[in-house]
Formats: sequence, structure tokens, C-alpha cells
Amino acid sequence: MFIFSNLATSIDGKIATKSRALFPLGTPYDRRQMIVLRKKCDAILMGAATLRAWRKPCKAGNSKTQPINVVLSSKLEGISPEWDFFKDPDIMRIIFITGRLHKKKFEAFTKCCTVICLNKSTKRIPLAYQVIKALAQFKVKRLLVEGGGGVMWDFISHNLIDEINITLTPRVLGGTEAPTLVDGPGFESKQVVNFKLKKARKVANELYLTYRKTSHRGK
Repeated sequence: MFIFSNLATSIDGKIATKSRALFPLGTPYDRRQMIVLRKKCDAILMGAATLRAWRKPCKAGNSKTQPINVVLSSKLEGISPEWDFFKDPDIMRIIFITGRLHKKKFEAFTKCCTVICLNKSTKRIPLAYQVIKALAQFKVKRLLVEGGGGVMWDFISHNLIDEINITLTPRVLGGTEAPTLVDGPGFESKQVVNFKLKKARKVANELYLTYRKTSHRGK
């Protein structure tokens, strides 16, 4: 499975303000490029925080075939099956959960999407690998990760992201509590994942960067 990501960041590497509320960083051109990338995937993965901020389905424009919308969450806290995300009949939805849900809550979500329980306690099979294995059963060959920083860490920490697409926007958000492109506990120097620059474009005040994974870790 080819796994690639696409996110817009501020100059200081933030993908949202500290409130994590919806705040589009990029221009309309950036959003058009997002659609271009979505058309190249079979499924789009996001975390619970991203869904709580967006609340709408992730679509590839007006394409007849839309990518599967995938959410990774613990207990779906603060998420309602009444949101627009769960209403679009053209979108197939898969929710991965790592915790236990009340029976009524579980049944409410199974009416509008496929709910798959992951085993968070096992160290032998990390969550990212469980997600990949499950999505392969749905014939997903190209997975697009659209955040947030926690989900990116789940995949980056196991060197599973083949390509990173970044829109560098002319903004500074600041704040130690604001989410970054990749959150999580972070790497020691020997574990650092290295990428190589594949493409760079300047459009007005934004930079569009594409990086590809290398086999080299550390310095």
C-alpha cells in the first residue's frame, strides 16, 4: 500500500491553532491542490480531532467515485452521528476505535459506517499496521493521511509514510499547545526519519513541497 500525506502548515510548523478549531491555513489554490491529491487515493484517513473540527465528508471534488473516509479514534468522544460527515450517501465510512463504546453508541455509529475495533494493548502489531491490514481488505491501495499530528505520528514513527505533501503558508501560529505536522513523543537522534525533496513550487506566497521517504534513519 502506498501511503502519502497532505497538510498545510504555518511557517512554524503548526497545522492548527491551540484551540484546534477549524482554521484553513491555505488559499483557495491550496484547496484545489488538495482535491487533485484526493483523486489519486482510494481512502482518506483522519484523526478524531480533525473530524471534530471539520465535521464534513472529505470528497474528491465531483468525482463519481469518492474515496473511503476513514477515522481513527479512541472512543469517538465529542463526535455525533448526526454530523454531515455521516450523512453523505456517496461516501463509504470506516471508523477505527481503540476503546470500548457503550452499546447504544456503538449501534448508532454502525448504522452509518463500518466500525472496526483495534487492539491497542498489543505491542506486536502497532495501530498503524492494524489499520493498513484492515484497509487492504477493502482493496485500498493508496491511502491519503490528512492529519492530525497524532495520526501522523502513528505512521511516521513506523516509517510508513512514503510521501509527504506540504503547503507552507505565510503564517505564524505559535504556541506549545498548537498541533504540529507530526506530534507524539518524538524521536531520539538515531531514530529520526529522513526524507528527500522531490518537488518544490512557489505559488504567490505559498510553497508546495513534496518529499519522498528514504531508507536512512538518524543523522
